[in-house]
Amino acid sequence: MHSLTGYYRFLFLLLLPFALIFSVLYLSTPISDSSTTGSLSDQIFSTLLSSSSTPTTTTGSTTSTTTTTATTTTSTTSTAVSGTGKSSTKAVPKCVNFTIPDERPFFDREPQLLNPPRLASNISRKSLLRRLRSLRLAAIACAFNVEKEVDKFRAHVEPIVDLFHPTSRILILESDSTDKTYEKLRQWGRAEVYSYGNLSIPIPRRTERIAYCRNELLNKARAIQPDYMLILDLDIFATNVSSFLSNFDYNTDDWSVMTANLLKEKYYDIWALRTFSETIMNFDCWHRVWALGFHNKFCLDQVIEKTITIHQKPLAADRPLIEVRSAFDGAAIYKMDATEGCSYSGDYHTCEHAPFHICMRERNQARIFINPKFMNE
Repeated sequence: MHSLTGYYRFLFLLLLPFALIFSVLYLSTPISDSSTTGSLSDQIFSTLLSSSSTPTTTTGSTTSTTTTTATTTTSTTSTAVSGTGKSSTKAVPKCVNFTIPDERPFFDREPQLLNPPRLASNISRKSLLRRLRSLRLAAIACAFNVEKEVDKFRAHVEPIVDLFHPTSRILILESDSTDKTYEKLRQWGRAEVYSYGNLSIPIPRRTERIAYCRNELLNKARAIQPDYMLILDLDIFATNVSSFLSNFDYNTDDWSVMTANLLKEKYYDIWALRTFSETIMNFDCWHRVWALGFHNKFCLDQVIEKTITIHQKPLAADRPLIEVRSAFDGAAIYKMDATEGCSYSGDYHTCEHAPFHICMRERNQARIFINPKFMNE
């Protein structure tokens, strides 16, 4: 009997470390994506993204801008008391109300720039076009189930590429499509199209898969040594030439990246955004939603509204440039030398753009801006 007891005690001690590791990994942190669909985080993102941006990256979060009320939303349930047939009402706490002191969007809260990029000298449009014609551009995009968008994308991107040197290139990487995206792209003789098959098998996490695709294209672009790189979301890009050329209204010595303001209805891409100011939006919005709405039990709809939706107001084209640590919104033009030594990362369910941009700022002193004029017609 004693030997059996000793055996069970030994077995318990042997399994205890594994139990502790399991609890740390699975009970105290968000559930990680195991595939492109079906995980808890993907379900949350897909449910919430219908009213906000694509899910997230991250560099720490600030708490100085958030306040909460002590009020707890409750519901009542009726339960039968055993043996009496009577019912009693018991309050069940549901969530804590969530408020913030300033509900203006990030672009209204950001202080005015003290050293904005200088306006370019009053050169004629003809002179600008002549200068661009001597510079090489690499336009790159990842593609996934965008068969119906290819013609529209082609109609908008080719006139922009035509502004630059004839050796400029269009590079597209397709993966995991279930429609005829690859076949459609192959019909576009001017584009260099690469298909990487089902990347979701070796790289199941969506953020890591996107980062991998962007890094592959980034390396291909570096191999051809362009002066500028135009990174695009193929499914939403629809900028015209005039809008694109607004980036060159500013002295190119004073900026490294100009990011777009693609949708008139709202500035949608809050996931990629990191404001220049520390306390406004310098955090990963979806990580913040997860932390507040799930770990701290604040009302999820209020957390989403105060963390994401308030920042998605329309950004008027007549506003001045906004300096940021990171942004994208479907399109961005980069001075190629500003990307040296940096790459995309989707680790920890992050938006791949943020680590790339933060590296550029820290390593190459890159200045990154949202250009409100760089938008759709």
